[in-house]
Amino acid sequence: MNSLFFLNYILALADRFFFLKPVILSYHSVSDGKTSLSVSTAYFRGQMAFLKESGANVISLQNFLDFKAGKLKLKGNNVLITFDDGFKDVFLNALPILKEYNFPAVIFINPSLLGQKAEFATRQEDRQRDICLAADLRQLAENGVAIANHGYSHRQLSGLSEIEVVAEYEKARDWIKNNLQTNDYPNVFVFPKGAKNDQVKTLLRDKGARILDDRVDVYSDTSLVGFVLKLSQFYLWLRKRVFLIK
Repeated sequence: MNSLFFLNYILALADRFFFLKPVILSYHSVSDGKTSLSVSTAYFRGQMAFLKESGANVISLQNFLDFKAGKLKLKGNNVLITFDDGFKDVFLNALPILKEYNFPAVIFINPSLLGQKAEFATRQEDRQRDICLAADLRQLAENGVAIANHGYSHRQLSGLSEIEVVAEYEKARDWIKNNLQTNDYPNVFVFPKGAKNDQVKTLLRDKGARILDDRVDVYSDTSLVGFVLKLSQFYLWLRKRVFLIK
């Protein structure tokens, strides 16, 4: 473990010279399932423990937006924790761990799917996962997890007409605005299935969307060493330019 802290320290030093922006971690499921979407509860706890012990600054979505707007200066190693798709296991399994470490986070939701199964999932075994209820979202929001926009029904936007793209964004925006009264960010948006292009980005930004991009996926096969590497903007920059680095 000491070697991991040393690696993190060296990478953090490099980040201070080259990069200032926070790392955005992207999770989906925190459960003991056997698919790539699932980070086990034990792994997730270990990752959060590492963030705490390494001195990382886990920031809120509002902190991140203020930083992007030039209203807030951040020092050190800053991390934003996000979850896609609104899986109920984030409420059941991740929230108690986040509360234990007093970490804020963000969950991106599809309002039309609340209380249903994740039939949009790529893998058959993931399609039986439960999606949060509205009541779950309210408890998440009250306990430091911001609620943000992932489109109304998890449709892949890059294949839709402009009218359909705008409807997916605006219907989700309006639902969040009308049904949540705390820690809600209806204009903050991430693309379902990661499917995006410049035309769709421009269209949504013209409608007021604040698109969260350049996130780092954390999956079931992410080792603790891999997790530490993903906390470094310098490493991520280097990986894009040296194809042998994985």
